[in-house]
Amino acid sequence: MLDTGCWLLVLGYKYTVMPNALKIMLIIHIISGFIALITGFISMLTTKGGKRHRFSGKIFFGAMTGVFITAIFISIVKGLAFLLMVGFFSYYLACAGYRRIKPRKKPFKQRPAFMDWVISLTGILAGLALIIFSISWFSNRGAFGIVPLSFGTFCFLTGIQDLGTFFYPPANKLYWIRGHGIRMGASFAATITAFIVVNVNIGAYNWVLWVLPGVLTGIWISRAIRNFLHPAAAKNEST
Repeated sequence: MLDTGCWLLVLGYKYTVMPNALKIMLIIHIISGFIALITGFISMLTTKGGKRHRFSGKIFFGAMTGVFITAIFISIVKGLAFLLMVGFFSYYLACAGYRRIKPRKKPFKQRPAFMDWVISLTGILAGLALIIFSISWFSNRGAFGIVPLSFGTFCFLTGIQDLGTFFYPPANKLYWIRGHGIRMGASFAATITAFIVVNVNIGAYNWVLWVLPGVLTGIWISRAIRNFLHPAAAKNEST
């Protein structure tokens, strides 16, 4: 009887604490997401490679770490499979983008570290999971299946590209800078998307809110990368 009583006491304590823990994680998740959103904008608007860009980028990465950890906790507690996969999707992009620049200053001259393999394989698995999950959403939610399918395809192909550079690393430094911008930018796009879908509702067409911000942010990122890598060409176009 004593053992049973202790077990019930532990269970009672667990269920008393869990709602409070969930509230705390939700608060941290919101704060981390807001910081990532602000620092992401700052990083996009400041001079690439400058002190403010690097500083805001580090804060962005730290905030995305907070978003990822809390998203995993929340998704497990509440049974949200899609949130779990999107958490891995967005954080994979942040990690892959960060590793393209730092700490490996000359990635084309160094062998990939164990962490690089883990990050890339995680991206591939997360992409496959989202693609498979899209089948269920196409069956049950119609056009909403486009969301996990597009996310998963991008994540999977990016992970495959990462693995390719491990075996055949491009010597052109601009290739790695471009990869950094695309991956960090895509992670930022995921942050913008999360903010919009939480605060905007357009009914049956809500799936557009999941896809359109990523497309528009992708265009913005592409132009920013192009302007940074080829400033002379960008200047001629604007004149």
